[in-house]
Amino acid sequence: MRRRSPLDSVGVPPPLLRPTPRHVRVSGLGAALLAIAAALVAIGIWGGVELGRRAETAQRRVGLFASERVVTGGEVIQLRKRGDRDNPRVTAHYRYAAQGRELTGQTSLRRGEQENYAAGSPVAVWYLPSEPGASWLDGYSPRGEPGWPATAVPLGCGLAAMALILAVRRQSNLLTSGRPAMATITKVEKKRGDHGSYWMVHYEWNTLSGASRTGKYHHNKKIAPAIGTTIPIVYDRDNTFRHSKYPLPFVRIADGI
Repeated sequence: MRRRSPLDSVGVPPPLLRPTPRHVRVSGLGAALLAIAAALVAIGIWGGVELGRRAETAQRRVGLFASERVVTGGEVIQLRKRGDRDNPRVTAHYRYAAQGRELTGQTSLRRGEQENYAAGSPVAVWYLPSEPGASWLDGYSPRGEPGWPATAVPLGCGLAAMALILAVRRQSNLLTSGRPAMATITKVEKKRGDHGSYWMVHYEWNTLSGASRTGKYHHNKKIAPAIGTTIPIVYDRDNTFRHSKYPLPFVRIADGI
């Protein structure tokens, strides 16, 4: 098998022969990743605010329930079952009178107490005079919520968004200033993943200094490329171990292939 010289430009796509820095634009897939990153940032901000608000409200209601709760009469309207048929979670929906108004509420029943309630049965309901709409069945009380999710959610979303942005940025930097070469496919393996089977294609090429480098990529088409076939790649001038098969999925050379 003939090793190609790094100076051999036969087969190199014309856009890669343009002088660097090349003018690069984001591809459709890259734009989708950036849109997802923006959505993750928005979700993280909203989630942090919302979870923080819920934790604060829950903690405040725990304190109010201990100091100002009032009991009143109510009636079960409906028992709603969810989850496993043999061991469902049951939520009791009820109505009650508070400060001259008829209000409704709901409480998730403990598994051992689900048989104690039936639609139409009278119940005692505790509520908060300062928040008449906040109520619990007798024997239940508000529970506090941890505050750490309000920090963990935006942090996780931010890290995921940063990873997507960096993936696009790395490919953009590589295609902007990277050096082209023709690599030779040396091995093809059939693999199976979560979304079906694919080909793992291994290739080899020589850098401008003559050093040999290897790489691999996923080939998702039904027919695998033949061993000995040449493919264009782009590698980093300063770190030749950083490379990618051309064309890159997230970025394109402007007005090029």
